[in-house]
Amino acid sequence: MFQNRPAPRKTVTSLLSASFAAAALLAVTTTLSRSETASQLPFGPGVTKLEVQDNRDDRQLGGDLWYPTRTPNIFQRSDKSKVWKMANADPEGAPAEGPFPLLVISHGMYGNTFNQAWLASDMARRGYIVAMVNHPGTSTFKRDADQARELWERPVDLSRLISYLIGTSPFKSRIDADRIYAAGHSLGGFTTMLLAGAQFDTAQYRSVCADDATPVACSVLKGWSIAETQRDQQEMETRRKDERVAKFISLDLGGTPVLSRDSLAAIDKPVLVLGSGRADMLDQTIESRALSSALPKNLHRHVELKDAGHFDFMGVCKPSGFDILKEHEPGDEMVCIKGGAEREKQHRRIVREIVNFLEQ
Repeated sequence: MFQNRPAPRKTVTSLLSASFAAAALLAVTTTLSRSETASQLPFGPGVTKLEVQDNRDDRQLGGDLWYPTRTPNIFQRSDKSKVWKMANADPEGAPAEGPFPLLVISHGMYGNTFNQAWLASDMARRGYIVAMVNHPGTSTFKRDADQARELWERPVDLSRLISYLIGTSPFKSRIDADRIYAAGHSLGGFTTMLLAGAQFDTAQYRSVCADDATPVACSVLKGWSIAETQRDQQEMETRRKDERVAKFISLDLGGTPVLSRDSLAAIDKPVLVLGSGRADMLDQTIESRALSSALPKNLHRHVELKDAGHFDFMGVCKPSGFDILKEHEPGDEMVCIKGGAEREKQHRRIVREIVNFLEQ
């Protein structure tokens, strides 16, 4: 059912990889609060394929662009997956004029642009252009050891995406360049914080990852041979801040233990930190809570979503999703725990927090 599965199968790293790979079934849904019917949202959810056109032939970027359409009541949901619900979309629908704020979203480890399609669809209907690319080396479809080792390229991917969209893309006239935002889930949250100005700390990395009782992030970074050469250390520690981004959103990030505390304290843009109260994958004490403690108090908001799990930032599972994954991909069924109505409730809360943060 899934391809290019990492080995060994049952390490923490492989379990994370398999769970994110489950999203390759191209499945996610958008959910509205009970008071927001389809006709009450101002736009429809248009979507089109995206290819970044620039001078980086060595690292091509492709993904999806979601945008507001002029027809709020025209959309469809084609449920092609047996596990997941699909996002509401109006493929190639006529775009509304704008200009609209731009939100770029970074997927998690071995994830892809479908992971947060539910969020992109919902935000498009609220008047946002949302862009996502599959990060080479660390996505479901593009796994390569050398590209994964070059983890510093992930925030660069987002900067390249922004440059293309506001520079030469067909959507440039519909984007408000003064309202550019970035969000990311899990490893995507780590990526987003690098874009905000956080910096990798090699000495801290070696210290916190020195023994067996290490954070989940250590297993991932070690598996990718991160910062093992002097050149790689320099690249990882180089500041990748993008001044064009006005606000940042971390969705249950992983990797806080290896970030320089001084660099986090120096971040000068607003940050929304959303964590998973159920803490089923990541230790909130060393991840989102620690991030919140390190950020400037007057520039961030930290919300630990009650009873939310790490995978609640992904799509909604169909009722049969858990059993199908348990039978065909044992271990992957964890992505569908409380993945139905409970996850839809979490989605409504997540969207509400994000919209309030971006529009305040």
